[in-house]
Amino acid sequence: MDNEFEIIAHPRIKYLNPFLVSLSYRNSHLHNDFEICLLLKGNLTVYSKKEMYQIPQNSIILFNPIQPHELHAHDGNALILSIQISNKFCQSYFPSMTNIAFDSVFVSALLSEEEHQLLTSILLEITISYLNQDFGYELMCLSSLNRLFYHLLKFAPYHIISDEERIKNTNRFHRMNRILSYIEDNFSSKLLLSSIAERESLSLPYLSHFFKENLNTTFQDYLNQVRFEKAKKLITQTDKKLIDICLESGFSDARYLNKMFMKQFGCTPSQFLNQKDPTNSQSTHTNLKSIQKFYNDSESLEILNKYQSGE
Repeated sequence: MDNEFEIIAHPRIKYLNPFLVSLSYRNSHLHNDFEICLLLKGNLTVYSKKEMYQIPQNSIILFNPIQPHELHAHDGNALILSIQISNKFCQSYFPSMTNIAFDSVFVSALLSEEEHQLLTSILLEITISYLNQDFGYELMCLSSLNRLFYHLLKFAPYHIISDEERIKNTNRFHRMNRILSYIEDNFSSKLLLSSIAERESLSLPYLSHFFKENLNTTFQDYLNQVRFEKAKKLITQTDKKLIDICLESGFSDARYLNKMFMKQFGCTPSQFLNQKDPTNSQSTHTNLKSIQKFYNDSESLEILNKYQSGE
């Protein structure tokens, strides 16, 4: 499974990004933030670091920085409150936070009922305050954020990673971002792994291994997938001829694009376009992009108010 490297923005409060999302699938991805999720509705299967977790409704899950995770909802969509937090949020007064890694994704499985209710209330408190934006909400959010991590460190097992390991992980993250950004900017032209190796001052065998180790796929397979997603977008959103779409998306031969459509959707590009709703194809999620919907502030507040009232 390819791992997407996500760059997280903190648009209102430095180091903090709460949001509500409904998803049926979120592809494997990782980022520099902690991510703490409260499953408001539905059930999830979570894959992370070669482990699988079955997550029931109302559970809390947690992902460390640079920890790949993939989410599958059962029987429709799952509704999730997610809070992404930079591990630098308390660096000036608790610098150890940047070296802490929690040991379990399924936090709720480790908690008593009282502890679970406490963490749930803090997660809701942070998010509702963030969404309402009342005067001084920044102070409220950061105060609650400190309480959240204080209790997590009391309730959930964790370990301290070395500075060397943390720096190594960060450098790996930035290198992958540079490489994937370069691929994204140049996929339509002839692109060779050797040219990227030269840009990164790496040997070709080392970069090939680095790519496979971090993305669990080969360079060529990843490049073909980027080109395929571009071609799929052009097919569904433009009236361009197939040969022009092939050239614009980096495929030199329409036969190869046809082959990829048959592999992923069981149909040709023209048959895919003629489906009533191409985005609802029943093919596996192995190479599909995420299927998710984000809620705005007013929608999120309405959902959370109903959740708190038990509706």
